Amino acid sequence: MDKKFSFSDQPTKVKIIYGAVIAVLCISAIIVGIVSVASRKEETPPIEDTKPPVTDVTPPSTDKEEDKTPEPEKPKPTSFVAPLVGVVAKEHSLEMPVFSATLNEWRVHTGIDIAAEEGAEVFAAAGGEVTKIYYDNYYGKAVEITHPDGIVSVYANLDSETINVKEGDVLSVGARIGKIGDTSLTELADEAHLHFAVKVNGVNVNPLDYITEESKSASLGIK
Repeated sequence: MDKKFSFSDQPTKVKIIYGAVIAVLCISAIIVGIVSVASRKEETPPIEDTKPPVTDVTPPSTDKEEDKTPEPEKPKPTSFVAPLVGVVAKEHSLEMPVFSATLNEWRVHTGIDIAAEEGAEVFAAAGGEVTKIYYDNYYGKAVEITHPDGIVSVYANLDSETINVKEGDVLSVGARIGKIGDTSLTELADEAHLHFAVKVNGVNVNPLDYITEESKSASLGIK
């Protein structure tokens, strides 16, 4: 029968050798571990700071004079006088339609209707040049006067036979243009009146904004 190996039965010299071997192996393992850890530290690249550099994130100012685009100057209202003595029967209205008794429908109104007797004298509301005399399908016989700053005044529903100006004439404020007629086919059912319109750079505006307060009070009864 084989005898089992027992370390305690070995001679002292063998025990010393075994102990030395084990000690050497342990020391070697420790050294290898230390070297391995050191090697990893050397190989591991340093962690970089991934935070973006601090920069001035304030947007550039837009208030610099060179960056500002100047707004175009708006024409200033001319001091018009009322083109005749009468009463405003129908006001200027581009957003809210007004009722047309002639057409039996609601329509925008590009000017104001100043009611007066048929044949009443019509005068230039401001100085300017007669640039057009024509027949308008809606508002009848019309005279157009061009004033400074892109402002144009239009006098419509005139009597065709009594217009006493021609294209190219330069008129002073208050110059006689003609008389009220009944040439407006869309307003035949309305009382006799002058259809008076004002345009600024081709856009219809409220003529009452261009007539002086004194003239509105004296000629149109508007206080």
